[in-house]
Amino acid sequence: MNVRSTVSSLERNVHSHGYRAAMYDVVIRGANTVLIWKNLQCIMIVEPDPKCTVVVPRFRYVRLDRQKLLSYADKPEYELPEAFVSDALEKGDECHAILQGDDLASYGWYSAKPTLINDELRLHFNPSYVYMYKGFTLSAYRGQRLHAIGMTSALMHYRSMGFKGMVSCVETNNFDSLKSCYRMGYRPCGNIRFMKFGGKYLIRANAACRNYGLDLRPIGRTVQDIPISCLQSALGGPATR
Repeated sequence: MNVRSTVSSLERNVHSHGYRAAMYDVVIRGANTVLIWKNLQCIMIVEPDPKCTVVVPRFRYVRLDRQKLLSYADKPEYELPEAFVSDALEKGDECHAILQGDDLASYGWYSAKPTLINDELRLHFNPSYVYMYKGFTLSAYRGQRLHAIGMTSALMHYRSMGFKGMVSCVETNNFDSLKSCYRMGYRPCGNIRFMKFGGKYLIRANAACRNYGLDLRPIGRTVQDIPISCLQSALGGPATR
């Protein structure tokens, strides 16, 4: 366990979410020093919140292309390794971002296909939804709701393509991210718990996940690469707003 990180997280959680939440985070972190044990809160959103659709003039919302993404890949503060970017784009995933000038302030990744959550497990979901993952806001820009604004803008984009909405998964001890998601209109839609024991995974997705096809499965067969833009016609055209 990283002591400095744990202490910092404890102080932040006590201040923002209370002692009970802070101790839960410590327990989860402690458990994961001896085994892999995760509790994922599954969340979904269909309707954009009008309060999260306004982009302050000094910022702009964009979908980043390969060239632009690779220009950030050699800068560790953006947490976008070149190998990850190349793999995600090859899979057909897209990165939507908030920029200030050429500075990358906030971003999130979106996929229409089952997606790895680690090197051994893949998240599956109903193909009528887009999966949002790897949301990130640079520390200098946090507290300005850029993450929520970027996700809402992406939601409107994918709704216009014919998708019903978006799904995502957040670890239950990541209170800041959950708070941000709920504030922009996400709602709980199930839990997935998993543990790695004796070299094998024990996975339990509760009944609520079934409505959205949410499940974790060990890597087995290859998933066909189909870019998001190619799925619009298969979903029956643009959604009704």
